[in-house]
Amino acid sequence: MKPWLRVLLLVAGLGLFGYFIYDAGPGNILEAYRGLGWWSLGALVPFAVVLSIDALGWRYTFAREYIRDVRYRTLWYVRLAGEAVNNVIPSMYVGGEATKVYLLHKRGVPVAATTAAAVRSKTAQSVAQSTFIAMAALMAAVMLPAGAAMELPGVSLPVKPVFIGVAALGFVFMMLLFLLQSRGMFMTLLGWVRGLGLKLRRMEKHEERLLKMDAAIFNFYSKSRRRFVRCTLVYLLGWMTDTVEIVLVSHVLGKPVEWHDALVIEAFIGVAKGLYVVVPGAFGVQEFAVVALFTMFGYDRELGVQYAIIRRGRELAFTALGWGFLYHDESGLRGITKRVQEEAAEMQAVEDQAREETLED
Repeated sequence: MKPWLRVLLLVAGLGLFGYFIYDAGPGNILEAYRGLGWWSLGALVPFAVVLSIDALGWRYTFAREYIRDVRYRTLWYVRLAGEAVNNVIPSMYVGGEATKVYLLHKRGVPVAATTAAAVRSKTAQSVAQSTFIAMAALMAAVMLPAGAAMELPGVSLPVKPVFIGVAALGFVFMMLLFLLQSRGMFMTLLGWVRGLGLKLRRMEKHEERLLKMDAAIFNFYSKSRRRFVRCTLVYLLGWMTDTVEIVLVSHVLGKPVEWHDALVIEAFIGVAKGLYVVVPGAFGVQEFAVVALFTMFGYDRELGVQYAIIRRGRELAFTALGWGFLYHDESGLRGITKRVQEEAAEMQAVEDQAREETLED
């Protein structure tokens, strides 16, 4: 994406976020933090636990000989720094992943090893998130009444058919992953689409990338199956643990959210947050999605607004902590962009080699 377009989208996102603040009322936002009181610090704990689980899942994607001398605490901070950079520059080769490669390379881990871990981690995270979303969508399709709708600015969207469709697609994705791993899931799908006489220009444009994704999935799943399953289950546990934050905050605010509702809300906040690739930080988009999901499940709009702001505050706190670690590790941020870009260039150079690397179970 061109830099000027990214800046434009960021400005648009911040404008949407500003409108959200205006629409919610600054008084309601202050009331949310007053309602939490000292629990505001406690609200940071669930995400810290999620980060710890994700760091463990990430550790499973490294060959043992490369990661043996790297402390778990170091992995935690490096992952935090990478995610903090991703919130600002969400790109594999100039953002968070390149930052992780750079920080671990300083600690003696080869670039190829960390690049391979990034490929495996993306694969396992994608499978875990797809499973989590499919589970949540199935739960929502069963629980919600027939007339349930999501209220967005200017539109009311019937959601039960959407959730049924998402659940079906999620489970089809999982089935295809296991049935078509030897042939290449994405290229098989593209072949089916072409066989029907249809053209998906976006898929065709990224055909080479899809081939590489197929190779990465096949290599990780077939040659390191135990590691793949273990890593995917750990990431899935992390996604499910994310629901604790919603349950905790809602209870402290005196408007408890049921666990099964929190699970669905968290899963689809994750979908909305995926737009950070387009709008840095998903500013505005995430907040309106949170409120829409809360109201869809019958909770007060005010609770949705309060949680959206508290969640954004937590994200900013951890982003600041990640950048703080990066600043401390580098004794400043001057020149960090150039150093990370140099690592990014090496990542691209060794990517094909990294995809072929196998792990011992």
